[in-house]
Amino acid sequence: MLLDLPVEILSEVLVLLDHLSILHCSAVCRHLHALVATSLSLQYRVELAAEGFIDGSPGGPAYTTAARMDLLLERRVAWRALRPRRRAAVALAGHCHAYELVGGLFAKALEEYGAARRLVASWLPSNTTDETRLVVDDLGVRIKDFALDPAQDLIVLLEHRPAVGPSANTSAATAGADIRVHLRKLSAGAVVPHPEAKVPVLCRRALGPVHGCMIQIVEDVVGMYFWMPLHGVLIWNWMAGEELVFIQEDQAPERIWDFSFLSPRAYMVTTLKDGGEIRIYSFASPSSFRRPAHVATLHLPTPHPNRALFELTTTTGPFLARPPAGSPFSFSRTARVHVFTLHHDPGRTPRAMAAGTYRDDGNGAVDVPWEEWGPAGTRFFVLANGFQWLRYVHGTRVVCPVLQPSGESRVEVLDMNVHASRAPTAAEKIAASRLGIDLEEPVEGSRLVCEPSVFPAGGVFAKEVVTRLPYYSVPAPGQGESYVGYMIDEQRLLGLKASPFTDGDLGDVDVYTF
Repeated sequence: MLLDLPVEILSEVLVLLDHLSILHCSAVCRHLHALVATSLSLQYRVELAAEGFIDGSPGGPAYTTAARMDLLLERRVAWRALRPRRRAAVALAGHCHAYELVGGLFAKALEEYGAARRLVASWLPSNTTDETRLVVDDLGVRIKDFALDPAQDLIVLLEHRPAVGPSANTSAATAGADIRVHLRKLSAGAVVPHPEAKVPVLCRRALGPVHGCMIQIVEDVVGMYFWMPLHGVLIWNWMAGEELVFIQEDQAPERIWDFSFLSPRAYMVTTLKDGGEIRIYSFASPSSFRRPAHVATLHLPTPHPNRALFELTTTTGPFLARPPAGSPFSFSRTARVHVFTLHHDPGRTPRAMAAGTYRDDGNGAVDVPWEEWGPAGTRFFVLANGFQWLRYVHGTRVVCPVLQPSGESRVEVLDMNVHASRAPTAAEKIAASRLGIDLEEPVEGSRLVCEPSVFPAGGVFAKEVVTRLPYYSVPAPGQGESYVGYMIDEQRLLGLKASPFTDGDLGDVDVYTF
């Protein structure tokens, strides 16, 4: 019998289970309940999952389970109270042609004559470490955009312009390609090809030059959404050098407005059809030489006849192949929200936070009306103004300028990871006391919102729209600092004072660590 096993062996068996199975075992009998309640390893697995985290990389520092639990609870308390443990100014002078924030690494490309060859990469300070940086004066190519995955030591560079013939930076094989993507090893100064890339430069002929684009990395795939003059999606397996997806506007059923990965083998695009659609696709690697499988279409609320939807953008936090080096834990790839911004003309700007999963049952695309997925899976907000910087989403948290009932705008950190209310545990109280936080005192300006948000019929939408995704809200620090935007990652909030839409100096970035 399982219960006849020695406690030490039984604990080793239970620690192999997921957190829900551990909780189910805890409810079976008093013996298992006592074992789960008194086992630090089992409690850590449960608390880790409650935060949407996975355990850290085994290659990092040798944290004990007790140390990991202490850090987990301290970070939970600090984020819930939004009490930064440290504030540091990081000097990032110079223009910002393109930028990225992933895994504690902020990088920017410096512009020169409409493109960039210079890169500054800053490993941002944490509670226990200071900033370090890498400066690359010449990447060897002029770049238009780039993407990072520090966990894979990977930087992906999109070359600025198509070449008309071989040059010092192109070979005969790549000359003439409209799209060229360079795969580099970040720790080698971003100038050496990545050793896991079978092909160091990925190439593709498009119907015309690419003027607007964005790049994303998810484990072994790199995806590119491009626009101007044509919209399209291009996905490679960067390790194998194999093209997996290529769709241009003339091949798409509707004009693609935006794009985002959902996993290493699934993505979504937004369209303006019928008041807004979110189309989900899956694909294979190695490529099966067929078009991506259309899994589902999620419909948005129908706009009022006098309101035209003219923009539907989406963003989410970055994907990392594994937890950053040295991190005791990190957000799970599936613990994330996707933010959709709907611009209607004329009128207000509702912004939806959506959390959920998709399933491909092999029976063709599922058409899902708004009423079946939206009310419980999203929360609509009205924004007084838009975001000036990306990377305002990480995991289940969003930094959001929310319009208040008074008509004023206030920047808030919204956390969609809401659990049933319970009293703080003794361990949480101890963690809070180490940070000087009293869990019995409410955080000024904080709110736990479980009641629905209602948009009446006849305003933005044709029918009444109700959304119920619960969230916890806390005012962001630095409200009086004249920040034009915020960024967020697992341990930090970044306050930025320069706009990305001007040619001004980025200057100092304020980093709040938790």
